[in-house]
Amino acid sequence: MPIAFEKLGRSSKHKLKGSVKQRFGGTCAYCGCQPRFLTLDHVVPRTQGGLDMKSNLVAVCQRCNRSKGSRPLWDWWQGSACWNEERAMRLAATVLVCKIRFVK
Repeated sequence: MPIAFEKLGRSSKHKLKGSVKQRFGGTCAYCGCQPRFLTLDHVVPRTQGGLDMKSNLVAVCQRCNRSKGSRPLWDWWQGSACWNEERAMRLAATVLVCKIRFVK
């Protein structure tokens, strides 16, 4: 079971954020810009069961993060002006996210 992001120690959070931001070399995973600051976005939003795990986090610019909000990534991204198939394939290759629903 993954540890909640909020419960990680300060240095562990810093390492996690740094490794997520390195994945795209300082560029926004969605639009490709190189902002001064990158934020972390949940590919599967927390409101939809997304977890605070490296496999569910990407570094994005603030504009993309605000624009996407808590919408599912593909619903938002493919309809936006910043859609890029090459970046989408790269993102899909580096982020592994699955949501498992147990049925009783």
